[in-house]
Amino acid sequence: MTDLLDDFLVRSILAGLMMVSIAAPMGCLMVWQRLAFLSDTLGHAAVLGVGIGLLLEVNPMFGVLAVVILIVFSLSQVANFNNALSETTLAIISHTGLAGGLILLGALPPNSVSLEAILFGNLLSTTRLDLLMILVTTLILLFLLIRHWRPFVALSVSREIAQAEGISVRKEQFLMYLMIALLVAVLMKVMGVLLIAAMLVIPTTSARLLSRNPEQMVLMSAVFGVLSLAGGIASSFQLDWQTGPSIVLSATTFLVIALLVNRQISLWTRRRNR
Repeated sequence: MTDLLDDFLVRSILAGLMMVSIAAPMGCLMVWQRLAFLSDTLGHAAVLGVGIGLLLEVNPMFGVLAVVILIVFSLSQVANFNNALSETTLAIISHTGLAGGLILLGALPPNSVSLEAILFGNLLSTTRLDLLMILVTTLILLFLLIRHWRPFVALSVSREIAQAEGISVRKEQFLMYLMIALLVAVLMKVMGVLLIAAMLVIPTTSARLLSRNPEQMVLMSAVFGVLSLAGGIASSFQLDWQTGPSIVLSATTFLVIALLVNRQISLWTRRRNR
């Protein structure tokens, strides 16, 4: 096993598969609760965390975790949490974090950091430490998802229904946003800070077109995620493309295929019901 982890391609595939396993259910919840913009905001603000981590000479992921968790905690202290998640507020946080991060990165010595890798990801450069951090974070998120899946789904349907069932809406929402923050921090390595939302939303959207219930949608989202990952790694490895954009283009290709299949199924159903 140790020898296998010496192979960069094996580390990349393992990291990608772990990301897909958690991005599928989290992506579905985010689409159901219309939180895609929050992940995009945290992704942009993560640049500030990268800059802080590099200036402090620690793993940038630690800096990203600190920044995104601080943002989520700050939002949770606002009296009306839903208002705090308005597009205006999130846009301000997004661009302020991105601008601050770029300034910090600009203060670093030349050639000390790859801006392209930060913005667009570089899965093929995954280290053993990156792999360990991704594994730990994935296990934590999967554990929390299993424990809180029912309340999360109830919140996705209706806040009123969730409250009627005795669910602490504010507590569950805060936990959901905190989990998104953790997910953003680890997805940064795979997708880069600018394309994180794409990896969460596009496979989920493809799955939605071909699913009949929530559980089936999560499973299909994982399938589309794996296919997108495989296509992205193959094109990145063979054509020397950036990993993040390659995965997004692959995911979009499968989305188009899902749209065509959905259209054909709809036409077939109409003809059958005539």
